[in-house]
Amino acid sequence: MNELQLKALLSGIAWGIWPLFMAKSGVSGNVSSTVFSIVVVIGVLPFALSNMGRSMAGANWTMVVIAGLISAGGLLLFNGMLAGSTRHNVGALIVVMTLAQTAVPALYQVISDGRLTITRGIGFAAAFIAAVLLIK
Repeated sequence: MNELQLKALLSGIAWGIWPLFMAKSGVSGNVSSTVFSIVVVIGVLPFALSNMGRSMAGANWTMVVIAGLISAGGLLLFNGMLAGSTRHNVGALIVVMTLAQTAVPALYQVISDGRLTITRGIGFAAAFIAAVLLIK
């Protein structure tokens, strides 16, 4: 496993765990999104400061703003879902979100490649079957 794969694995674990804690926080969806974002900025900023000037100079700000707005909407929806979930259905709801999140870049890859391979087709079918089985 290379460094990028390890980072992908560990970030997936972290993103699988934090919603379980947030769901137990008792904070409403929109407020939890705000508090979560503040804590994330505090946690990330020390690591970003050293590269900030160099990275921001060449940024495509249109893409940055679009990505931020999409992410803000997703965070509000996700934390609203967490706030309304119960301990009995939160896991299944996170599975549905995770599979949808996985399908988007997989579909992007299919569009980028210009074709749907048999392997990827089976992967999409397996993901759908996994979603159905994991939420029952």
